[in-house]
Amino acid sequence: MGRPYPYFRTENRIEESSKNKWKSQHLFLERFLSRIPAPYYWQWAVFAGIIFLNTSVVLLYFEKSSSYILSFFILSIMIAQQPMIVIWTHKKMKLFIDYLLDIIELPESEILKWHEDQMAIVFDEKRMFTLGVLYSVFSHFVDLDQFGFTFKSSYSQAVFEIDYFLMHFFTGVGLYVLLCTALMVYRIGKLPMNINVLLSKNLQIKGSLYSKFTICAASVYAISGCFSLSTPFKLNTLWKIGVYSFFAVLLLAYFILPQYSIHQMIMKTKKEKLEMFSKRLMNKAEEAFSNPAKDNISCLKNFLDIEHQLDEMCVWPFGSYEILHIVLIVIIPFIVVLLEIILAIIK
Repeated sequence: MGRPYPYFRTENRIEESSKNKWKSQHLFLERFLSRIPAPYYWQWAVFAGIIFLNTSVVLLYFEKSSSYILSFFILSIMIAQQPMIVIWTHKKMKLFIDYLLDIIELPESEILKWHEDQMAIVFDEKRMFTLGVLYSVFSHFVDLDQFGFTFKSSYSQAVFEIDYFLMHFFTGVGLYVLLCTALMVYRIGKLPMNINVLLSKNLQIKGSLYSKFTICAASVYAISGCFSLSTPFKLNTLWKIGVYSFFAVLLLAYFILPQYSIHQMIMKTKKEKLEMFSKRLMNKAEEAFSNPAKDNISCLKNFLDIEHQLDEMCVWPFGSYEILHIVLIVIIPFIVVLLEIILAIIK
């Protein structure tokens, strides 16, 4: 029915566990800029600023034009944004153990081991790096890097290709983490659930971290749409519109499908406990009717209150607030694309 002993904060628990090595480990994305004496988000902001500055100098010197400055500015934002999100996710996932300890009915050592195994999968650096390279190669071969830029100098073309490779490399890294976190949340739904969660009003608050992961991914999607619309070709082909639309569907699926597994876990536990509780409630009701003493009636009232809480509890690990955020971030760029298509047709 729950752990009979108190447990400390995640930081202390992880430090005390010799098996959990994730407290002090840094991703290669952090190590890459570790010489810059600043938090990781400022490190990547500086890195993106240097890229944008170099690109601007090349464009102004060789092209004698600032026509593409906005596009390359957005591109530099994306280069910084995606490593920031991956590192942020890595730091937050270290604390995800608190959520697991609250909702999973297993010994603490097993939950810690399970969390460690999942962290090893989600943040496998070799797989992250490999998918980053493969996504860059794939994007080139399917012409996702054709935006209508025309350069007078081969130096400008080379700078664009380097910037775009970096952006797609980090996109591939982010996609790997995106898919693995979804699988991790799906696997949580296969574990036994702690009955105490059914009586807690904080289930959605505890599950909000995954919603934040989705919002971060959706923000990348929104900015990538802004980049496409800032280029000469915009989203002028059905292929590009299809790819862009596919990612919108992917984000919605990423948000809903893995958490549906947790929803099923909650529903299954709720059904089992309600059936068991109903039998005990009937016994208490018979006892109160046969002997309507104050204690028996008070006990019956408490049982009825608990049954009402179980019956009225939310069976989804997210609320309308998170859904609104996701829909707005995904739908708004979609509307911009539709307007772009309509205006192109009118012209």
